[in-house]
Amino acid sequence: MPDINKDGAINIEDVKYLLENNANVSAPLKGNGDFRSKECIELLKQADIICTNPPFSLFREYVAQLIQYDKKFLILGDQNAITYKEIFKLIKENRLWLGYDNGGIKWFQVPIDYDIPTESRKKIVNGIKYFSMGRILWFTNLDTTKRHEELVLYKKYNPTDYPKYDNYDAIEVSRYSDIPMDYDGVMGVPITFISKYNPNQFEILAKTNSKEHAGKYLIGNNPTAMIKGKKLYHRILIKNKRLKQ
Repeated sequence: MPDINKDGAINIEDVKYLLENNANVSAPLKGNGDFRSKECIELLKQADIICTNPPFSLFREYVAQLIQYDKKFLILGDQNAITYKEIFKLIKENRLWLGYDNGGIKWFQVPIDYDIPTESRKKIVNGIKYFSMGRILWFTNLDTTKRHEELVLYKKYNPTDYPKYDNYDAIEVSRYSDIPMDYDGVMGVPITFISKYNPNQFEILAKTNSKEHAGKYLIGNNPTAMIKGKKLYHRILIKNKRLKQ
């Protein structure tokens, strides 16, 4: 953001001036608006923070572009993007994490003729049609206070409640709220754990269901996490940093 009010500083007063003087007006693009176009890349270079809803089908490519140009960002994406090898790598390296989430349904405006078969996932307000989408989260590299909050642990480890995987040197923790307070080994947790991930409390080691990210914890050749032959959805392998090894 430039020094809009010309006072020699770039701060919240520039935002105030921008809003009060209608300086934040939109301008049509000359091209088709593709984020990969030269026109959009030039605009990207000028931006300090990117806040948008990128095309989910091109989420990997869009995030790669933001990383390439070293941009701060706050973008919407599907929760399953956590499992993408490119996105997981950034999360593991603490270069990307989840932002705040109200936990409620998120409604997106769509064209009035947009087909939504499920009645519960659509609504029309003042002639505007909305479509609800589940599992939509904010992905960001802007620091947040919640990212440094301690996850309170209250359960103790026992082999009955925390079975070992057939093919990973780790125990299964089916809910992040059940992470045992006294276990210093490798644990597999659901991808929803990322919303509670504090890099000072836990270390992300690997990810199941991917040979590339299974690391040294995989036993055998099948990366899909299993317990007694039952296949499980992606798990994040973590360790508790607070416990001495």
